[in-house]
Amino acid sequence: MKKHLLGIILILLLLVLGVNLVSANGGPHGGYTATTDACAGCHRTHTAAGPRLLVSNSTHNLCMSCHGSTGTGANTNVDDGIYLASRDDQAGDRNHGGENTDSGGSLLGGGFSHYRGEVTTSAHDMTDDDNSIIAWGNGVDRGERAEITDVEFSCASCHDPHGAGNYRILKERVNGEPISVDLVDESAKDYDTEHWGSGTSDLCAACHAAYHETAGNVGSDSSGQVSGGGFTHRVDMPYHYGENENPETIGFTDAFGVNVRVPLAESGTSDRVVCMTCHLPHGSSATMFGIADGAGVPGETSATDSALLRLDNRAVCEACHQK
Repeated sequence: MKKHLLGIILILLLLVLGVNLVSANGGPHGGYTATTDACAGCHRTHTAAGPRLLVSNSTHNLCMSCHGSTGTGANTNVDDGIYLASRDDQAGDRNHGGENTDSGGSLLGGGFSHYRGEVTTSAHDMTDDDNSIIAWGNGVDRGERAEITDVEFSCASCHDPHGAGNYRILKERVNGEPISVDLVDESAKDYDTEHWGSGTSDLCAACHAAYHETAGNVGSDSSGQVSGGGFTHRVDMPYHYGENENPETIGFTDAFGVNVRVPLAESGTSDRVVCMTCHLPHGSSATMFGIADGAGVPGETSATDSALLRLDNRAVCEACHQK
């Protein structure tokens, strides 16, 4: 009995002293001590403006107060999809990624309102709070939508503001599904070099499970038709093209000197083609015209919806297949 009591006391002491597991904490997100000032940056006990005692009237607005286009306190401006080395937090000593990320560099996730200086043509909507938050392929067939578990879809639907053991403080459970994404740059953060950790596709699959098909030949073998009966591109497989196996990046320069290139998500390890190889999770400014400008098919791109694809006119296909 005494041994158990001593064990409990030791655990409590470790928690009070702020001893933490390895995690993706950064800035005010995690790494708390018994006398941390980080809580006061987001919460007020008796004068809160929003639920969960937030100092802002919504989770989205709270995040944007640091990470928005006019925010202060975070080098990552996710609204415009750029890294700003000139920004520091209130303490002025948390310029994460400053040694590895160019000021003005494009963030890995894209941007919610702008990306690479252009207005986004598709983005995840962080401001929807009408209790009808829906996602394509969420427990239903491809091309169909169903409600996710969150009442309010916000930054906190995917990220844990208090820190997590996943890459980029991704939550360890999203839409009721367990998520595990390897940490890849926590000792020296780099915000504009592709280096997604292993398990990154599982984040997208938590809400878009019907599109996460990993079996071979699902794009050509009728026996592999599932989730609505249609063919689909395989996800989470190593890249192989001719004699070029597992390169650091894939793509080419077209006749006009334009780089048509997409990243391999786990580059340097397994070089797998995952969701982020073709799509930007926050938002994209890619444009679609000509044949790519809409066909009325669910999931089809249009002049006003780029389906979060990285490149104009669905050029992510040509980057790999080069026809």
